[in-house]
Amino acid sequence: MFTKQLVAMALFISFCYTNAQDCDLVLKGKIVDFHDSQPLELAQIYVVQLQKTYTSTGDGSYLIPDLCPGIYELSVSHFDCEIKKVSIEIVANKTLNIALEHHVNDLEQVKVIADVHDNHASTQSSTRINKETIQTYSGATLGDALSTVAGVSSLKTGNSVVKPIVHGLYGSRVAIVNDGLRQQDQEWGIEHAPNIDVNTASSIQVIKGASALRYGGDAIGGTILIEPSRIISKDTLNGHVILQGQTNGRGGTATTTVNNYRQSGWYQQATLTYKKLGDYDAPNYVLSNTGSETAAANLALGFKKFEYGASLKYSFYNTEIGILRASHIGNASDLVRSINSGEPTVINDFTHDIDVPKQEVAHHGIQLNAYKRFTGLGKLSLDYSFQFNNRKEFDIRRGDNAGRASLDIDLQTQNVSLYGLIDRFEKTTYEVGINYMNQVNSPDSSTGVRRLIPDYNANKAGAFASVTHLPSENWILDAGLRYDYYKIDADKFYLQSRWEDLGYDQQFPEFEVNEQGNQILTNPQFDYNLFAFTAGAKYLFDDHYDLAINLSTANRAPNPSELFSDGLHHALATIELGRLDLKKEQSFKINTTLHGNVGKLDFEINPYINLINDYVQLVPTGLETTTRGAFPVYQYEQIDARLYGIDASATYDFWIKKRSTEMNTTSNELVYNAVKLISFNTNFSYIHGTDSNSDVPLIDMPPAQWQNQLTWHDALVKNLDFKLSNQLVFQQNRFPDNNYEVSIPNDQGELITSTVDISSTPDSYNLWNAGLSYAFAKANTKINLTVNNLFNTKYRNYLNRQRFYADDVGRDIQLQILYNF
Repeated sequence: MFTKQLVAMALFISFCYTNAQDCDLVLKGKIVDFHDSQPLELAQIYVVQLQKTYTSTGDGSYLIPDLCPGIYELSVSHFDCEIKKVSIEIVANKTLNIALEHHVNDLEQVKVIADVHDNHASTQSSTRINKETIQTYSGATLGDALSTVAGVSSLKTGNSVVKPIVHGLYGSRVAIVNDGLRQQDQEWGIEHAPNIDVNTASSIQVIKGASALRYGGDAIGGTILIEPSRIISKDTLNGHVILQGQTNGRGGTATTTVNNYRQSGWYQQATLTYKKLGDYDAPNYVLSNTGSETAAANLALGFKKFEYGASLKYSFYNTEIGILRASHIGNASDLVRSINSGEPTVINDFTHDIDVPKQEVAHHGIQLNAYKRFTGLGKLSLDYSFQFNNRKEFDIRRGDNAGRASLDIDLQTQNVSLYGLIDRFEKTTYEVGINYMNQVNSPDSSTGVRRLIPDYNANKAGAFASVTHLPSENWILDAGLRYDYYKIDADKFYLQSRWEDLGYDQQFPEFEVNEQGNQILTNPQFDYNLFAFTAGAKYLFDDHYDLAINLSTANRAPNPSELFSDGLHHALATIELGRLDLKKEQSFKINTTLHGNVGKLDFEINPYINLINDYVQLVPTGLETTTRGAFPVYQYEQIDARLYGIDASATYDFWIKKRSTEMNTTSNELVYNAVKLISFNTNFSYIHGTDSNSDVPLIDMPPAQWQNQLTWHDALVKNLDFKLSNQLVFQQNRFPDNNYEVSIPNDQGELITSTVDISSTPDSYNLWNAGLSYAFAKANTKINLTVNNLFNTKYRNYLNRQRFYADDVGRDIQLQILYNF
């Protein structure tokens, strides 16, 4: 009884103390838009402890009276805004201004925009590949997926090494940006494919031209932006698993992606991929030693809120790729016979083993990112990245060197960048940024083979600024400027005789360090001032049509391969010769885009012209016989180039009216729902490339091609789709005459002169593909059955370096199982 009295007394004293507190404190302030600090009227401020809601006035101000000292939880919301939670301690009258992100939904829509003709907020010509399309290429390469875009082709070495070509340009003229990180992986050579796992992409944007100045001004061909899954502020775990098997190569791919998101802002992402394939098959024979094995991992840990965030990412890519055995020739007679016979000189039984010649590549990437948004100003981001790339190329070697790499190069790249976005103004957005890159290339000198690329150290510092202005609802104007200072410092040995034959002893005497036997050690140093400028305008006629024009000019410095190559490139079995006197390229491009969306039809037409002064190209010049065999010789040269062309694409959806059993209660009539039945997609691209000085066609220009795909949705039964696609590749009739003659013995042992025809282009070809897909709606599972090269067509691709020695791949049946969770 006494205890109860004590408790009652304590409660009474506590009550009296509480009422004795000063509960006349006031919390006031303004609710404003985060971007431009404009007041937000009718914002709701809910006080959890009071269980009461207060509303902002026309000038954004609010007032919460009669507060006792203590800690209060506020939940602030406004139409079309992300809810913001605030914890605040009140000990005296207080003023608190709160900024809400008023455009959060618009920003998210930009990230997940479904229209492939992207980007409607810019004058640049660009196309987006969606997640569904990317997943169909789970077992293929990035270059294969990109080839679905009009104006994008592939430069191949076999079927595993695929480089994208954008408007006729490739290599260092095309920047590949993987989740904000510009890829640096010895992409110089024709047979060096991007070391990127296509399964990490949620969408891929292809920008055709030098407009993406944030990532560099030297991408005069275009920029490829690979974007991962969007971060969700929600407690959820999702992802997918893809298993794929294929008959051509008798192997398959397994990949899984797991995303773990938290409402608090923390997230983790992981993608793991493994692919194993054996020798590919042409229609009539095995393509011996064309197997591959690839393992990749991408991991991310981060914290993301609208106002600030940070992330740590790691990527790993390792691949071993066999090079067609028949492409390595022993002597001049074998070379002539191989190129002119139309059939490989080596055809072995199928195997999963990968023998020499081959290449092994390992790529590691680490990326640190942090950002902060500032009320009434914009966003500031800081990025640091480190990339390590090791490339090994294995030739046919005997004796003590058997199994030893002929080429072993380490490339280390560090990059730091600061990026600012000013979006406080309603009609104008500014972007600014600076970045610095350091690159160190270190070939292994103990391979016993002359190094193709020397030791070098490169540094690049750059800055850019751009502006986008919307003067009215119908106009979009944008412009940008970028400057880069690029310096390269190399140490390279030349044979004394070659140094003098090339005239370098007269042209570059300052590079000479000392003589060592029959060699001379040189220290070539180059620096380049690189400028890029872009400006454009887009007019939106109405909701259905828009017309854009973009003008750009940009510089590209010659890359290390073009400057320093001097010897046998083992992956291609060619001798490549660079030139120290190469100048920087200067590009002038006009890009025009007409886009329309009328009812069931969506189309885009993109004509362009690109004038490039001092264009660098690699051309064959003859044959050289060494102790290792007979090899074609390719040399870099510089000309003035004129490229023009057109891309056209369209999608048409056929619809039917399907009767529903539901009745409209207002009209008492049955409801008819429009259901998409058939979709038709088509794209066409043509490019015309010419040496404007001599009026001779450029080498390795993509031939005209026309791609079509018909999709029948809910074919026969619900959730069953049928696809039929066709790719018509025309013969490239414009090519330079680079044939050369060699002396070879005939059957009687007499030397005769024979022409090696490496200029003539293959015939046109027509490939058909067919596929079925069935989605199990409740199980979140989809099965895809695809047959590529349905009729096992025999053909050769002009842009495949191995076309000289063998046909391209034949029929391939693929079975893919996709499970989403």
